Amino acid sequence: YQQGTGFKEGDIIYKIDGKVVYLVVDVSNYIAGAGDEMDVVVLRENAQGKREKVTIENVRKGKFTVDKLDENGNVVLDENGNPVKEEANGWGVQNERRNMRNLMLDVVSPEGHDVFLKLVETADIFIEASRGGQWEKWGYTDELLWEHNPKLVIGHMSGYGLTGDPAYVSLPGYDFTVNAFSGLMYLNGYKDGTPYMIQKFVTDYYAGLFAYGSALAAYVGALRTGRGESFDLAQYEAAVRCQAGLFCKWFDKQVQEERGAGAPRDNISAGAGYYECADGEGVYLFTAGQSTTKKAVEFFGLEYGSELFPEGIPSVGIESPGAPVFDGAIERYCSEHTAAEFAEAMAGIGIPCSVVMNYEMMENHPHYLARGTWTEWDTVDGRTVKGVASVPRFKNNPSQIWRGCPSQGMDNDDVLAEIGFDQGEIAAFYEKGILRKTDYVGGL
Repeated sequence: YQQGTGFKEGDIIYKIDGKVVYLVVDVSNYIAGAGDEMDVVVLRENAQGKREKVTIENVRKGKFTVDKLDENGNVVLDENGNPVKEEANGWGVQNERRNMRNLMLDVVSPEGHDVFLKLVETADIFIEASRGGQWEKWGYTDELLWEHNPKLVIGHMSGYGLTGDPAYVSLPGYDFTVNAFSGLMYLNGYKDGTPYMIQKFVTDYYAGLFAYGSALAAYVGALRTGRGESFDLAQYEAAVRCQAGLFCKWFDKQVQEERGAGAPRDNISAGAGYYECADGEGVYLFTAGQSTTKKAVEFFGLEYGSELFPEGIPSVGIESPGAPVFDGAIERYCSEHTAAEFAEAMAGIGIPCSVVMNYEMMENHPHYLARGTWTEWDTVDGRTVKGVASVPRFKNNPSQIWRGCPSQGMDNDDVLAEIGFDQGEIAAFYEKGILRKTDYVGGL
């Protein structure tokens, strides 16, 4: 769906259950192709002295960054540029776009450009997610933004970064492809099988968390120095960074981590991995460390300190003579007990273990309920939705959900009025198509 492919204004590109999900509003300004989704966060202080965030965001990684910002004590404004895309308006949108205000602004047009720069003047943090260099092509350089706000923190999120091989900088970045490019996909699956993609949207959330922390760290620096900052976050690098020390092993010894470590059983130690129980459900057990290994060997009726299980062993090595004996004893116990009974027995002796939970189990699990992991809130169109509560929990200033996912353009008039535009100017923006508004609310 690139510019000039023959679509005209008003064409429905994609439908789900009869609802328009993808609508070309103005082909002349239709710049974003697959992977060019815009994602902006602007953090600013409003007339009442409260911190707000203004966002343009249609990519999950950026959406999650905004979600982490907005749940922790601030109001978020979601500003969508051209074209109108409803990609994020699925079930997840109510969880990810709650607490946001929404401004639908054409940031590419000359007048929209001026409006956006005026908005930036009151901002603390601005985050965009697009192909590398997209916002600079639209005329939004870091230097221009700093001319309007020297203290501004600017975050650029993309699949492959702003610099590097030009052939990669310009590529769209999605969780699926970044999963492959970062080496994560190669590690996952069964040892003799094909690679598996890690579920669900892992690299999107990695990138979101890196942006969240980086933006706040840079904001603290700007408060101290009066000078803004800009960071370049490549989604694939966030995924690479989160693979612990595996790359050190590769660079030192040229040893590629095996696919399937822990799937379904560990490739280093027996007594670690997935075990199916009598009720058809499974547990994931982890026995490692001297004290844990001793407790597990004895619990399953084997002789600790024997030739098969020498005293002081850190684990039962997968290649040791005791490994099949140990795993066999665990499997026999599993065949006589449910997964819940097995996990309870392990908890009783302090051995790490969990039932492999599905959503039905999680919904009514006593710990989830006691912690308040689930919460409900009202949507802007009068419905009630249930999802995950804010994470983490703050003691002195608890997070709140003050509004569900807004409809697009829901806060156009209020936001522009707050930065100095009068009603006549706002009306003119609507007439010119610089501002738009729809009643569509996604997620249910």
